Amino acid sequence: MTAEFWITTAAIVAGPLMAVLIAHYLQKSSDTKQRRLQVFRSLMSTRRTPLSPERVQALNLVEIEFAGQTDVLKEFKELLKIYNDQVKWKSDDENVRKSAVQEVDDKTAQMLREMGRVLGYKFENLELLRGGYYPEAFSILDDQQNEIREFFVGLNNGSKLLPTAVVDVRHPDKLLEQAREAQLLLESAAKSEVSK
Repeated sequence: MTAEFWITTAAIVAGPLMAVLIAHYLQKSSDTKQRRLQVFRSLMSTRRTPLSPERVQALNLVEIEFAGQTDVLKEFKELLKIYNDQVKWKSDDENVRKSAVQEVDDKTAQMLREMGRVLGYKFENLELLRGGYYPEAFSILDDQQNEIREFFVGLNNGSKLLPTAVVDVRHPDKLLEQAREAQLLLESAAKSEVSK
């Protein structure tokens, strides 16, 4: 048996084994990139909705999916410091809270830039990463839902009272007349508000 025989035999055995190992490596690399891309997309799509469950889930995956990416993890840890600074978030000073929101926007943009770099995107303009669209109607809806939640929490703990009225049902005609007068007042107030 010659050296040529052993080389050929080794190539026949090692060739398919190497092909399987290379295919496995490429698949693993592709899966990692797809998971990172999903986290990145979730954070990009929710950058104007900091309390969305999708955003919270994506933030919780950053340390796992971007393990070993020191620049991303550094920005992520600095973002968490801001989120965990309860003194700022619970401050009575609205300017302090607004400053905290701005810090979150800035740090999120820097983290997204680093994530994009890892994924092959080049973002030179941080304003692009700070941007995003969030309709004012959504903001109003969020505020109303928060007010409703706070009201029910207050009812539950006794700090809020449920407004009630006593109605005299013995005189329905008088009651109907009062309702009509109230409706006219509301309509006139609404018209004057629209004309402003």
